[in-house]
Amino acid sequence: MRGNPVRKQVLVIASVALVIVAGAVAWYVLTQRPLGSILEQGERTNLLVIAQDGTGTAGAMAVLSLSSDDLVFLLVPTDVRVKADNGGVAPVSSILSEGGPEEGTRTVAELLGIELPFYAAFDRALLEGWIDSFGGVTVPLDEAAIYADGSVEPAMRVEMRPGGQALAGREAVAFAVSPSLAGDVGRLARQAALLRAVLEQGVRAQSTGTLRSGIRADFPSIRTNCTLEDLFQVAEVLHGVPESDVHALSLPTQTVTSDGETVVEPKIVETERIVATSLKGLDLLTPDEVNVAVFNGNGIREMASRTAAYLRARGFAITRIGNADSFDYSPSYIVVLTDEAKAWVVRDALPPNEVRIVFPETFEQSYAALQPYVPVGTDLLLIAGQGMALE
Repeated sequence: MRGNPVRKQVLVIASVALVIVAGAVAWYVLTQRPLGSILEQGERTNLLVIAQDGTGTAGAMAVLSLSSDDLVFLLVPTDVRVKADNGGVAPVSSILSEGGPEEGTRTVAELLGIELPFYAAFDRALLEGWIDSFGGVTVPLDEAAIYADGSVEPAMRVEMRPGGQALAGREAVAFAVSPSLAGDVGRLARQAALLRAVLEQGVRAQSTGTLRSGIRADFPSIRTNCTLEDLFQVAEVLHGVPESDVHALSLPTQTVTSDGETVVEPKIVETERIVATSLKGLDLLTPDEVNVAVFNGNGIREMASRTAAYLRARGFAITRIGNADSFDYSPSYIVVLTDEAKAWVVRDALPPNEVRIVFPETFEQSYAALQPYVPVGTDLLLIAGQGMALE
């Protein structure tokens, strides 16, 4: 007996509709970043944490670099000057205030030369309340902390002697963000001390369930591109990583006078080394493990020979000395052929000139011109460009 043609048409149409809906759902699921994926971005994930006052001004910020079994906090001074979009320089706090957390995160990523895909910004009042929720913290001090507490009216000069200091939420945040006075251990050192105290007495002392409940309650007040599940994962890492695997570092800076104004600038070489060893996880090697081909890229007489002699005297093996394909290189370049960690060993051995570390795929035209002259077993090409000055 033949079936009803209309009924068959309805069934066919319904089947097609189900297939389309299923395909659309599958496409949506596959193209969305899955919940809880913050630790699936690579071997390490970097998150910028920003504490702001009520006006949006950053009082403290740190790059949290974490994996499933260790974490690094790199404290960044809010007054450090960085490159702005207009070609000038400005304190990172100004860029953050004007452009928001997204712009501040991009700026810090460029400063450090790292991927910084996540950020979380919150008002200091939220941090004060959270510290109060677990009864405050006791901060151990090895040196005196002397600072101007601007969180009260009128501002107070606060001096804390070495030893354990019991602090409520408001006192703890003022301790971390207030300007230093003469004799102070330093604002970043105070932030590192509070950070360790909060981790030990606040994060690890609570259950993961309590941490999740607190994050869920505070999530609407956090300006972030993380999902709620992302923050749960971060909390679990903070809760589970032992104290011995927590590293609190500070961005190396120097105070200089520019146009009659005292400003804070990053120390480029020291910053690059910290990023390489702590955020990229590179184990720096010894000079005798590094083979370098040296090329003259600035046209100064015997530049390649003198640079090679400089490196050889410091234990490096030189595989070739010659001229580059042009004398117009500016600045100098280290081209990585094998292990990036070896490039940092050479970079640290050179005087404080501007030297960029690059790879063949991003230095394609110049590398192609020099490749035929590079002996087998060479780890790095050093092209001595404009500004290369040897001691």
